[in-house]
Amino acid sequence: MTEPQPRALIGILLGVLCVLSLSCTSDYELLSGAPPDVDPADVTTCPFVPIEGTKLSQYDCNPVFTNTDEGWGGDVGSVGFHVTEVLGHPFYQMWYTSSPGGYGNYGMGYAVSANGTDWETHESNPLFVSEPGAWDQDSLAGQVVVWDPVEDEYVMAYQGFNLGDQLQQADDIWGLGISTSPDGRDWQKHPANPVIDFGDYELSDDELFNAMVLGIEPSVKIKPCWPLTMTITERGAFRGYLAASRWTDIIDQINGITTTPASCDIYSMAGVDAGTWIIEDDQPLLTGSELYDNKGVTSAAAVAMDGVQYIFYIGFEEWYQSPGTSGLISAQRLTLNLATSDDDGVTWVKDPDNPLPVHLTDPGQISNIGAQVIGSRIHLWIGDNYEGSSAIGYFYYEPGIEPHAAAAE
Repeated sequence: MTEPQPRALIGILLGVLCVLSLSCTSDYELLSGAPPDVDPADVTTCPFVPIEGTKLSQYDCNPVFTNTDEGWGGDVGSVGFHVTEVLGHPFYQMWYTSSPGGYGNYGMGYAVSANGTDWETHESNPLFVSEPGAWDQDSLAGQVVVWDPVEDEYVMAYQGFNLGDQLQQADDIWGLGISTSPDGRDWQKHPANPVIDFGDYELSDDELFNAMVLGIEPSVKIKPCWPLTMTITERGAFRGYLAASRWTDIIDQINGITTTPASCDIYSMAGVDAGTWIIEDDQPLLTGSELYDNKGVTSAAAVAMDGVQYIFYIGFEEWYQSPGTSGLISAQRLTLNLATSDDDGVTWVKDPDNPLPVHLTDPGQISNIGAQVIGSRIHLWIGDNYEGSSAIGYFYYEPGIEPHAAAAE
């Protein structure tokens, strides 16, 4: 599918090419035609280094995006990426959150790049900030951006919540939000937000009692944990992925059959449109069957390439519950993993080499993942702990090659 090439994007791209000291004619010919398939190292300051035993290579000067010192934020939080082909050249866009004051004080910034490593932040950042009293006043995270060719607009899916009284879980609001934009900079939140309200998946006291004491199967099958990612098919249909726990597993925990929270497995969703989603809740798409994803998945990025679906996901081994809030639990021991499907997402196979060796700390502290297909490679941007600060590293995955051999001594 070819995306539109609005004059605004073309102008931004040409300006960024010159600002980043690339030739204004570039190593790419600025002509429309076949999608670009250029080795990223040909246009970046530093080389990409193969990671032994994998099909991954990492940028040798990571991280590529850190605290921007723009005066409105702190460390980089969650990040969403989108790559558009403009005049035959990949044009990189980034939307990132920062919460200098913790929950209830976030903003979202915007940056562009001509090579995926050197980023120009927007002069009007933050594009928007948290709104007191809104359903998402305490967090906007996990944003994923796609281009909707039907409505000619960007669509952003994200996790939002309002904790209300942090000691009272009953007034919490959690859910999936949608925002749209004609240009990636001016965003309008969907009037139906949250388009998936996690509160709709709670059991009533009576139904919970019947399930726990009488063994009656609950009518609600899953309890959502958080949104994961969203894609758009070649036909312009929305497809999404959500982390959720089975209510039967939660009830087992309440009854003392198990002592730890249920895992947050991956479920798929179909989007009737950007604001209307149907969760396919009969069974999870992927379950935490290995140590590295034993307790579930915190973030994911899905792409399609040459008839194969790829999900890069952050699995975790342990839960941690904050003692000072209600309902807030966080993942511990996080790693990057891969699963693939060659039947359009019906069945999935985990990569035998999981977890992929990219995390910088032990235990791992990977925070988010973005993926985009560019030519014959899947480009990855991974949030991690770089010497005590959250920042973004740049990698790529090459499906068509054999795993990299060990470097010669």
